[in-house]
Amino acid sequence: MQAMWLSLKENVSCRSKVTDVVVGRPQKCGKEQKQYPYGKENLDTDEFQQMGNPNPLLLVLFRPNYPRAQFHKVDVGDPSRNIIETIFQKALINPLKPSRKIKRVLKVKNSVEILERFEKYREKVKKKAYEDYYKRHPRSSVDGNEVLRFYGTVMTCGERSTQVSELCKDPFCRVCRIIQSNFNTKHLNGNGIRMSRSSEEMCDNIALITKKKKKIKRAVIVCRIIAGLVDDGEHDHDQECDSFRSRGLHSNSENLIVRNSCAVLPCFVIVFT
Repeated sequence: MQAMWLSLKENVSCRSKVTDVVVGRPQKCGKEQKQYPYGKENLDTDEFQQMGNPNPLLLVLFRPNYPRAQFHKVDVGDPSRNIIETIFQKALINPLKPSRKIKRVLKVKNSVEILERFEKYREKVKKKAYEDYYKRHPRSSVDGNEVLRFYGTVMTCGERSTQVSELCKDPFCRVCRIIQSNFNTKHLNGNGIRMSRSSEEMCDNIALITKKKKKIKRAVIVCRIIAGLVDDGEHDHDQECDSFRSRGLHSNSENLIVRNSCAVLPCFVIVFT
């Protein structure tokens, strides 16, 4: 799966060329949080439960000062779609018995500012790793310990009729609001950004909502993550660590709680049933 992702990353370039991104106003990176409820399953449950009653403290509302991103529809038969669908299927809880049907695949066209701050954060992690803990985790000094992870959520906006489209303005659309803020929300800043190895781990939590509201669809955001030095959870929080490993909902799943939104670069959105 990693080999397929590397091939896809090179061909479609999540860190797109300047001509392939949208220029927007700069956004400062969220501050790293000092404490996290380690071991707690940070499932965004509170935010999901609020979807019927908008709460400005929980929802990411449309703000014109956010760097703009766009969606690029990836059609059936496109080589990059074939790869991303294979990655999604292999990352299911039980890949031998795939039970999910992919409805849409969207490529995220990030702004120049988001791409630049992602690479700047990588360089920061590499420098810290080389100076402070090279022997403990040499890979962090090479590429920042970049990994592929999934963020399960929901989407309310409908099918795109054009190849390139803007993010919607629906405050209930978690996909558009999260990508708009680049994961820099009050809830995620307070609990860390919980990324999963599984492409469907959030499905069980989202199912109750999607059954009640036909407009809401299950979705997963495929992200590049600069994991850096990872706390394995065997000791008290190590403030040197850039992210924390946490158990998943299922025995064969694992989560990564990321401390800083700068470490996350959304690349694709997969809408599925």
